Amino acid sequence: MSTGVRETLSTVQVAQAIGISQKLLLKLQKVKNSPFKAGEHYRFQGTTTAAAMRWFPEPTDLAFSKFTRVDPSATETMDGGEA
Repeated sequence: MSTGVRETLSTVQVAQAIGISQKLLLKLQKVKNSPFKAGEHYRFQGTTTAAAMRWFPEPTDLAFSKFTRVDPSATETMDGGEA
């Protein structure tokens, strides 16, 4: 009998499962055009802003795999001129 509760993993566990660093996972979660959305890819374990995140592994893996990477030159903000 299914309870309807989806499996969740910690940030460390899901980062390891999809083969990226915990730092990159959290960075991508915070960017403007993040592939991850609250309620779909992760949820918080408590009610405060300090609550740990729990990740839904399958949708997180799919979102990361479909995520469109950017060309590094497109994000360069430093002037390449002489100092």
